[in-house]
Amino acid sequence: MSLDLSILNEEQRRAVEEIEGPSIIIAGAGSGKTRVLTYKIAHLIESGVSPYEILALTFTNKAAAEMKDRIGKLVEINADRIWMGTFHSIFARILRFDGEKIGFDRNFTIYDSDDSANVVKQIMQNKNMSIENPTPKSIHSEISKQKNKLITPEAYSMYAKSPFERRVEEIYPVYQETLLKSNAMDFDDLLMKPIDLFHNNPDVLDKYQERFKFILVDEYQDTNRAQYQIVKMLAQKYKNITIVGDDAQSIYKWRGAEIQNIFDF
Repeated sequence: MSLDLSILNEEQRRAVEEIEGPSIIIAGAGSGKTRVLTYKIAHLIESGVSPYEILALTFTNKAAAEMKDRIGKLVEINADRIWMGTFHSIFARILRFDGEKIGFDRNFTIYDSDDSANVVKQIMQNKNMSIENPTPKSIHSEISKQKNKLITPEAYSMYAKSPFERRVEEIYPVYQETLLKSNAMDFDDLLMKPIDLFHNNPDVLDKYQERFKFILVDEYQDTNRAQYQIVKMLAQKYKNITIVGDDAQSIYKWRGAEIQNIFDF
């Protein structure tokens, strides 16, 4: 069955048929961005690219499931062969395979925000600190924000000035050590640790660059700095990367999303 591109308008079709090299698709809400991404993946497969060599990153599991379903109908393949999912789910999977190279075994625990705040609380209590002001939750929120910007405990200590920042400075490195000793990562580590893994193990980075020769990212305006850096590292070798986004719409600014990532692309 040949892929029918007649459903696409001229601009959408141009975006779908552009296979090699980096491409950026900027379009507003309701303009068919997800349709373009779905058809582009289907077109890649029909053009002879193995589903095994495609990485598609989304922001919700629902979006990934819907795209897989549509791709499977368009080109009649088992779309589960495509690595498609949220940044966190995909890179948790990679860390399960190769996390031992940075000190974690494959059965590491993933802490949610409540688990993480409880770790901070325990550290504060061990240090005889008040947990009233600032609270463990506010401390963890600040640590999370810094991780999304790729700020390590060492880097944070260089500009911590206010009483709150100095409190975070004291807790942040202990928090990271505690997670490592517990064979655990928080949600932000699922984005930060792959960068450590790739940076310190060029052979592992090369393995995934060879694996994912074609990379597609949905809702790119909602990426934070860590996500930007991961994608950049993976795409560096073949540069076959497509990003889809709307520079006028970002819903994850509270979570560190940086619209600058689109401009830096």
